[in-house]
Amino acid sequence: MEKIVLNDGNKIPVICFGSRIISYSRNSKRKMFFKVIKNLLTLKFKKIKEDFSILKIMEVMEEENDLSAIDTSRAYGISENLIGQKLKKDREKYFIITKISNTDQYNGNIKEALKDSLKRLNTDYVDLLLLHWPVTSKYIESWKKMEELKEEGLCKSIGVCNCNIHHLEEIKKNCKILPSVNEIECHPLFTQENLREYCKKNNIQVLAYTATARMDERLKNTVLVDIAKKYNKSLAQIILKWHIQIGNIPIFNTTNVKRYKLNIDIFDFELTNDEIKKINAININSRLRYDPDNCDFTRL
Repeated sequence: MEKIVLNDGNKIPVICFGSRIISYSRNSKRKMFFKVIKNLLTLKFKKIKEDFSILKIMEVMEEENDLSAIDTSRAYGISENLIGQKLKKDREKYFIITKISNTDQYNGNIKEALKDSLKRLNTDYVDLLLLHWPVTSKYIESWKKMEELKEEGLCKSIGVCNCNIHHLEEIKKNCKILPSVNEIECHPLFTQENLREYCKKNNIQVLAYTATARMDERLKNTVLVDIAKKYNKSLAQIILKWHIQIGNIPIFNTTNVKRYKLNIDIFDFELTNDEIKKINAININSRLRYDPDNCDFTRL
C-alpha cells in the first residue's frame, strides 16, 4: 500500500477503511439500547455477524498485504474493542485513527478519552488522533490538549475533522502545531474545492468521508457511468480512484469482505486529466452530512 508523508513526517496509507459500526450520541443511548436488543433478536444474528466482519476484513488486509489505515472512534459502538483484538498481536501492521468526541470536549476529558480508547484498542498509542468536530468555544482548548498528548507520545500525529477554513485559521493563530489532517465530507457531488485548496497550500492532508456519496442515485446520471465502463470498474472504484488522484485519502466503509477487496482494487489504472476534470464538474455542492457551521454539537 502506497503512503503519503504528513506535515510532521509521519506516513499514512493512501486509502482508509472506515470501521463505523454502531454510532450514537450521548442523547440517544436509550434508542441505542433498544436497537441492540432488536439486533440480538434478528434471525441468525445478522447484525452481530456484520459487526464482527471488521475482524475478517483486518485478516484480509494482512493476507493481501494491503494494510490501509483504519478510522474508528469511541462513538462507533464496539469498533475500537474489535480492532483491539487484532492490535494485541499485530500492532505495528496497522495505521490506527481514532477521535475525541464532542462530549469529551464539553467535559474537558481529552486525555482521559484517549486513554480509554487506547485501553479498548489494546495499544499504548494511536497513529493519528482527530478532533471529531470544531465545537464552538471548545475546539481551541481541546486542540492545545491534543498537542500535549502528541508530545507525550500517546499519538504520533494529530488532526481535525469537519473544520472549515476559518476554524483552521483560528488554530494557526492560537496553537503551536498545525493539524496534519482535516477529515471532511467530500465526494463528486460535494467537492469542497476551496477548502481542499486551502489544505493543500497549508500542507494539511485531506481525509474524505462519505467518499462515494453513499452511492447516491444522482451519480448514475453522470459521466462516472461511461468512465466506469471504459476501465471495467464499478462507480465506487472510479470515485475512490478520483479521490486519490486529486490528493484526498478516501475513507470507505463496508461489512462485506468481497466489496472490501473490490474497493482497494484501484491501483491498476489511472484516470486521465480530462476525466478528473469531468468528475470535478459533477459538483452541485450537495452536502449529505452535517454542516460544521450550522449544527447542534450536543447531538453529534
